Amino acid sequence: MITPAIRQNLQLLQGTPMEDGSPSWLLYDNLRNKYFTLGVNAFRMLKYWISGVDSKQFIEQAQKKGLYIQEDQLNDFINFLKTNSLISHNTSEDVQILLHQHNAQKKHWLMSLIHNYLFFKIPLIKPDPFLDKTLHLAKFFSQKILRLIIYIIGTLGVYFVIQQWDEFLTTFLYFFNWNGLLFYGIALVGVKAIHELGHAYTAKNFGCNVNSMGIAFLVFFPFLYTDNTNAWRLRDHKKRLSINFAGISTELHLALLATFIWGITDQGTLKSVAFFVATTGWISSLLINISPFMRFDGYYVFADYLKIENLQPRAFALAKWKLRHWIFGFKHNAPEQINKQKQTLIIVYAWSTWIYRFFLFLGIAFLVYYFAFKLLGIFLFVVEIVWFILLPIFREMREWWRLRSNIFLSLQFIRSIFILGALAFIIFYPWKSSQKTPAIYQSEKFIEIFPPINSQVQGIFIKEKQFVQKNQKLINLNSPALNSQIEIVQAELELVEIKINNALDLESNRSDLLRLKSERKKIETQINNLNKIKSSLAIKAPFEGEITTFNNIQKNQWLNEDTPILKLIDKRNYQVIAFVSEQNISFLDLTKEIRFTPSSTSHENMLVYISSISKSPISNFDMYPMVTSIFDGPIAASEAPSGDIQSEQAYYKVTLDLDQKSSAIENKMLGVVNIGIESKSYFNRFIDFSTATLIRELNF
Repeated sequence: MITPAIRQNLQLLQGTPMEDGSPSWLLYDNLRNKYFTLGVNAFRMLKYWISGVDSKQFIEQAQKKGLYIQEDQLNDFINFLKTNSLISHNTSEDVQILLHQHNAQKKHWLMSLIHNYLFFKIPLIKPDPFLDKTLHLAKFFSQKILRLIIYIIGTLGVYFVIQQWDEFLTTFLYFFNWNGLLFYGIALVGVKAIHELGHAYTAKNFGCNVNSMGIAFLVFFPFLYTDNTNAWRLRDHKKRLSINFAGISTELHLALLATFIWGITDQGTLKSVAFFVATTGWISSLLINISPFMRFDGYYVFADYLKIENLQPRAFALAKWKLRHWIFGFKHNAPEQINKQKQTLIIVYAWSTWIYRFFLFLGIAFLVYYFAFKLLGIFLFVVEIVWFILLPIFREMREWWRLRSNIFLSLQFIRSIFILGALAFIIFYPWKSSQKTPAIYQSEKFIEIFPPINSQVQGIFIKEKQFVQKNQKLINLNSPALNSQIEIVQAELELVEIKINNALDLESNRSDLLRLKSERKKIETQINNLNKIKSSLAIKAPFEGEITTFNNIQKNQWLNEDTPILKLIDKRNYQVIAFVSEQNISFLDLTKEIRFTPSSTSHENMLVYISSISKSPISNFDMYPMVTSIFDGPIAASEAPSGDIQSEQAYYKVTLDLDQKSSAIENKMLGVVNIGIESKSYFNRFIDFSTATLIRELNF
């Protein structure tokens, strides 16, 4: 291989020491604003470089100068120079190489669209002149005394928030709407602008130029960025660490200040602005920027803290090496030699990053699906799943296949086969043959009777445990207030009748006739309603049944309308009502024995059989509140604004009758029904669920 000519416009700078303490150098390409780290051997080859000679001749010349290198090392360095366009192209052969590289970089329009959709940057400004003019202001606000004051008042602000936590949480929920999201968007732009200025001013303070600031898009989600590439010039890694941490630090200082302002101000515009800035700063810094698993500030801070450049690629390479060794028992050398403790930390970090990214990209896939219109949403969802989740897995498995000749029977491989077999057994074996579903045991006819209004007991015609017939009189109630109100309204009606008669007799009053007749109609309706209430004071049995609870009511006793008088149950018609989720309703096996298990341990299981299944699912549980989470039941539910009890998912109502062999229980009771279901593996259930979801979502 012929050694190429190296570009003359490259700069060689002193770099920071490598992880093993050896010196390093930076090769700076000012045309692309890129830095390349060189080790000792690469630096010495560059120092004694001779272009246009054969590799063997170059090695001989280098050995005369005390540099001993292998031919493959030289070839690797030449490939590095060519790959990163660090060589001069003067001949027609060099032009052909450039054309070949250009064509190799060309992508299909669909792949270009996918790449640009996933991530792209838009530089907006070159901030260096502005930063130079205002650096003195940034230095003033970053004084230790001012930062100490912010820490003190910020701590007070956190204390105020703890003292007013209910109000703080209520404010957060109050702004959890479209208007709130708009204000949060404005606050996010402002906070992130200050965040990026924190990076820029810190870099400028250490003598680094800031080439550009702009906006980047990750899956159409915008965020600001600052190009701090020149921070690579700094030899002190602590300064680089300060630049990377400056954004989070600035944001947290702003959040502390805003938290204090929120705690000491009264309701108004200033308090609302402080709330938005504080919550945006805390959430953005602690949940997003500080995370080392994505290439935000936390990642670069973590990398500089470990003094490891290109942390993720190197960590992923080590993690893959360790994974292959753990699964197949490969005896391959590690991609690089690092001390054992740091190697373990990096591998754990890489595996944690994979897990984090799996759930993150899965969440983003669902997010873009639901926010885009359906056709575009399906396309973007597939792109997210294939590109970020399935493709990396496929590439790794393809590498396993390429290395299949290195696989031998070993303890690790046997262990992997055993684990894989166990997982396959769990996934593909049809486990479940029954399903425990929440249920209520109650009479088909059950009622708890309350007084229609506050009233007095006038007559009692029944006693506890008595069996009564339909429409049999149970209790007579009397309401003096109601009787008095009826008398008053009757008198008003008589007065209106007199006025109507006078209007008919006197022509001058006939203009009031229409109004008086309307008033008479209204009073007659009121009298009818009051009489209906009075007639309801004679309480009768709505159906045949037994009086189970009577509450020791006495004659002439006053009753409140919120206090139950008695309970009437038809004990001949007990039933069990179970609630089966819509995911399991199609798997019911009606041939298997079904039993109801009461929640009370003092009652035995009862044999039941299905009499009916609702044709459509229900989510309103107003008729069955005791089975919902609001009343400590097993079904997750919440109270709707209308007051209805709505379950989180839909359920089918399954009505079951008691077998003749089972003895009835007198009380209404919560329990579970063990219903037989078709035995299906988790894999088959997933396929059924995916197919049903796909059919539903493709129904435009």
